[in-house]
Formats: sequence, structure tokens, C-alpha cells
Amino acid sequence: MAGTADQVDIWLLLEYRPSWKAKVLEDNELAASSREWLQQTLARLRALGCRVRPQFIRQPEYDRSGVTVMLATAEDTWKWELSDYSELATLDMAAQFASARWEGQRLVKPEYFVCMNGQRDRCCARYGRPVYAALRERVAERAWQISHLGGHRFAPNVLCLPQGALYGRLAEQEVALFTEKVEGGELDFSCLRGRSWFAPAVQAAEGFQAEQGLILKSSREDGERTTVTFARTRSDSMVEEPLAAVTVQRSKQPLQALASCGDQERKPVRPFEKVKTAL
Repeated sequence: MAGTADQVDIWLLLEYRPSWKAKVLEDNELAASSREWLQQTLARLRALGCRVRPQFIRQPEYDRSGVTVMLATAEDTWKWELSDYSELATLDMAAQFASARWEGQRLVKPEYFVCMNGQRDRCCARYGRPVYAALRERVAERAWQISHLGGHRFAPNVLCLPQGALYGRLAEQEVALFTEKVEGGELDFSCLRGRSWFAPAVQAAEGFQAEQGLILKSSREDGERTTVTFARTRSDSMVEEPLAAVTVQRSKQPLQALASCGDQERKPVRPFEKVKTAL
């Protein structure tokens, strides 16, 4: 799974509680004004050179008024609680991002988002439901359902913010240890697909190195190979020290895999593999 998360600079999450269709971001019952706000916000953020990933989120267990909106970057995650969708018109996320003057609530504790759009792929609903329920028991309102995250074959998929980490194939019985690590500020390398803030090759290198607290220093491509250099901060002095240079490449021999539950035929995929590590 290493290196399979889409690279994202900004996650934009909008609460949408009605039933989700297969392509809910395009096929929904949002008012025209809310659709326009979403499209304009995405366009303005992308005009700033950002890779923006919009998602719908929901918590079906709660019958409440109001709308939750979140925006996450590699630096911070922010949340706004609006009375209804009409307040979106007053929320200028692009201006706040450009000025770094945020008016929302900065998240301190992790939030968990389980991919569960069964209309898009039944694997997401089948495997996501028990993981979502287990997360609800442990972190309550910090667990959400989220629209399609990509990578059906890795279901259940879970996005964690503010980590920006995407996890796959998280089993229900592993949720307790998983949340213990994430709540403690750690990555769970046993099911990590990658930190979305990084390019796929960097995600893979971090996953293969599998050490907490790595700091990306550089990434250099040489043909099909990418060498990623990491450092880490010494806890006793807060001084960065060189750690490792990890070289990765796509496998030359593709694997045959079902991309989703609805597929009848396997398709070739070329996962990353570690070539070497230089200490």
C-alpha cells in the first residue's frame, strides 16, 4: 500500500447528511448557492497553486441542525460550525488561507474519516461500517463518514487529520491499537498508505523507513528511481540529525489486482519497492 495516497495540499470537507449517490460531489441536492460557493472556493484555492481535494462528510447518528466545514493543510486543520448552508457565503476560505488569518477553530485532537460510500463501491460500506462503529466507540464525535477517498481495493480506508495520513485495510480488531498510536501523535505504519502532503514516492520511502517523527529534507529523481532523504529531531536537544536516504522505484513486474469490488477482471498495478537505504 505504500505510496498510494493522492497528493493533496488542502483537504476541504463539507458536511452533507442526505443519502450519498455514487458520485455525490457532482450528484447531490445542495442548493445552487452552496454549489457555487464550493466551486468558487475550489477555483480560488487552485489558482493559488494548491492541490485541493473536496470531500463530503457526515455523522448519520446525529439529528442536528447546522453544518460543519473543515479545511486541512500540512500545517493545521480548521473547523467552522455554521447554522446552515446560507452561512457559507460569509466563509472566505481562500482569503483566510492566503493571509494565514484563520477565523475557525483550530483542531488539536485527531479527527477520523472512514470512506463509506457504498453506492460508489460496496467494499467501502462492507468493510468501513464496522471500523466506523469501532472508532465511534473510542473517539465519539471525532469519527466521521467520508465520501470516496480512492483505492477501493484497500478498503476500509481511513483519513486522519491533522496528520494528513491515509490508512488502508484497517481491521475492526486493530482499531484500539490504531487509535492509541494516532492519539499519541504517531503514524501506524502497519496500515499506512501515505501522508497525503507528500508525493507518492516520498510516501513510499517514509512507509519503508517506518520511523516516527521523520523530517523530509529532499527528494531527487533519477530515471525511474527516487531518492528521499530524511532527518529526525533529537528529543534531548531538538537538533536535527541526518537519518537515512531511501531509494524507491515502481516494480518492474506488475501485479494483477481487482481495483474495486465491482470489477470482474484484474488490472496491472506497479507498487513501489525499496531499492536501498543509505545511512
